[in-house]
Amino acid sequence: MYKDLERQVISAGKCVMCGTCVSACPQDLLAVDEWGKRIVCVGKCPIDCKVCTDICIGLHPIEVDSSEIFGAFSEVVHVQSLMGDVKQYSYFQYQPIHRSLGDIAKPKSGVVSSILIYLLQEGLVGCAVVAGRRQDEPWRPSPAIATNRNEVLYASGTKPFHCPTNAVLINAVANFDRVALVGLPCHIEGARRLAGRYREFQEHIAYLIGIPCGNILSRDLFTKQAVEKGIDVEEIVAVDFDNAVFKEEVPLNNLGMYIVTRDGRRHPLSLNEFKAAMAKECIGCKDFSAEYSDLSVATLGAPTGWSTVFIRTRRGKELIEDMVTKGLLIKRQFVYEKVKDKAKLAAQAEMVWLKSQPKTWMSIVTQALIKRARIYY
Repeated sequence: MYKDLERQVISAGKCVMCGTCVSACPQDLLAVDEWGKRIVCVGKCPIDCKVCTDICIGLHPIEVDSSEIFGAFSEVVHVQSLMGDVKQYSYFQYQPIHRSLGDIAKPKSGVVSSILIYLLQEGLVGCAVVAGRRQDEPWRPSPAIATNRNEVLYASGTKPFHCPTNAVLINAVANFDRVALVGLPCHIEGARRLAGRYREFQEHIAYLIGIPCGNILSRDLFTKQAVEKGIDVEEIVAVDFDNAVFKEEVPLNNLGMYIVTRDGRRHPLSLNEFKAAMAKECIGCKDFSAEYSDLSVATLGAPTGWSTVFIRTRRGKELIEDMVTKGLLIKRQFVYEKVKDKAKLAAQAEMVWLKSQPKTWMSIVTQALIKRARIYY
């Protein structure tokens, strides 16, 4: 019942705000509050119901092979979108501040957006459940159901904050025959648990596209950091990464994460500032790479404009191959052993801040090390 969820998870600081419990509740009594910060009960919860606590990611963490940071997969490749209009798009093009943003407004690889648009246009899914954007705070994600190209593109971009994406899965499967979900490891695992418990989720969730997670920022701790840096929170339009910082001459302490304000200025976050803003409830997570997805799509080790895709299931492989055959994607072989060696090196790195941190902290160092050995085509 909700009182147990509140006591054991929410008040105990274990809630990762994935939203899985909202879709799992058989009485439809759980919801996300208006600020998107807490799971609340909107009715009288039955005493004998334990669904929310049984399915909770925070109470029952994801089990993965801790010896393999990238999880199980059949193939790993570099992928680039050939959908030119998608590659030229970014969320900022919707904003009046677009011209002042300069290079910040340039899109990333566009691979995830291209995959979703293809699935929708080909009728392979009726909708895509994604992390959209809040109207009041565009830098914070909000769960959304995308049914067309524009809605997919509007949700594109980096949003390293909690998002109860799975909270709208129940609406998606109730209204569409086939659903695609894009999410972090907790969202992917939550969807798998929902499919294991309820037939409607098992029958309607068609594709799971994972985004590897290198730690999530707490909204409250992040805004505190912004205020301390003299930034007006209401002027923030995005939080993003700049891959260019991972060059040999740039100190590792520079994460390449920056706050973008309405005037187009970048305000970098140092390693210590990033650590101070990190969501503490996510520290114990061991599934860095969304191991239970059909595809995991990341910038890890990829040249500019490309993505690294870990193909994990047959349906994931068929999807990539179909898009390559139709000229929508291009793929190149990825030398996994080089990445694996870098990951091992990161794990052995003699850094004070790394010694006491959980495995997910390795992703930061791993990414920096891999970027230094990137291959250009």
